[in-house]
Amino acid sequence: MVNSLLRTTLATLRALLLTGLVALIIPVLLLGSWVPGYGAWWRQRVRRLWIRMILVTLGIRIHWEGRIPDFPAIYVGNHRAYIDPLLLMRDVLAVPVAKKEMASWPLIGFAARLSGIFFVDRESSKDRQRTLHKITAEVRRGGSILLFPEGTTHAGHEVLPFRKGVFRVAAEEQVHMVPFALDFDDPADYWIGKDTFAAHFFRRFGHWRTRVHVAVGPDLFDPDGEAMRLHCMEWINAKLAEFRAGEPARTLERSKAGVGA
Repeated sequence: MVNSLLRTTLATLRALLLTGLVALIIPVLLLGSWVPGYGAWWRQRVRRLWIRMILVTLGIRIHWEGRIPDFPAIYVGNHRAYIDPLLLMRDVLAVPVAKKEMASWPLIGFAARLSGIFFVDRESSKDRQRTLHKITAEVRRGGSILLFPEGTTHAGHEVLPFRKGVFRVAAEEQVHMVPFALDFDDPADYWIGKDTFAAHFFRRFGHWRTRVHVAVGPDLFDPDGEAMRLHCMEWINAKLAEFRAGEPARTLERSKAGVGA
C-alpha cells in the first residue's frame, strides 16, 4: 500500500514537471521562429535540450553503444514505446517522423509541431507519400531524419518488416542509413496493445529508474534500397539478440560528432 502510494506520488510529480517543461518550450520555440534563417537550427537545439531535461525528469538511464556520424543520415530502428524518439534525440540532431495521433495530445502535440516534427497518417497511402516528399526535401537541405519503419510498437524479439519508402528515398538521394536498436531492461516498459498513454505513464514512471539500452550501428549506403532495408533489419535483429542474451552494453562517452553546431 505504501509503495503504491509513493509510486503514484512520484508519477504525479513527474507529470506536473513534464507539463511545465512542455509549457516552457512553446514560447522558446516561438521566439526562435522569429529569427530569419535560424528557425530549423534553433528548433533542433532547443528540442535537444528540452529532451535531455525530460529524460532526467522521468528518471531514464540510457546505456549507449556506438557513435553518431558527423554527416546527414537517416536513422531507422525498432519501436517499443512512445519515448523511443527521445532516447535517440538526446544526442542526434534529426527531424523525427511521428504518428499523427501525437499531434492531438494536449500541449505535447502543439509543442511537437512547433519543434518541426513530421506527422504521418500511417493508414493513408497519400499521407505516407506526402511525408516521403518532406523527408526528401529535408535530406536535400542537408538534414537528418529519425523514424521507425515498423509503423507500430511491439514486444517481438525481431523487427517487423520495415516499410520500403524511406529506403528508396535514401538510395535515390544517396543518403547513408544508420540502424539503431533499443530495448528496455523491463519489458513492462513497452507501450503496446490498447494501453493508454496516461495509464502507462503512471504505472511505469512511478518507478525511480527506467533503464534502456541503445545501440547505434555503422552507417551504410547501397544504391539498392531493398539491400539497405534488409541489412538494417538484420543488424537490428542481431543487436536485439545480444540484449536478450544479457551481454553488458557499453556505456560510452556521448559522441560529439553530429551533435554540435
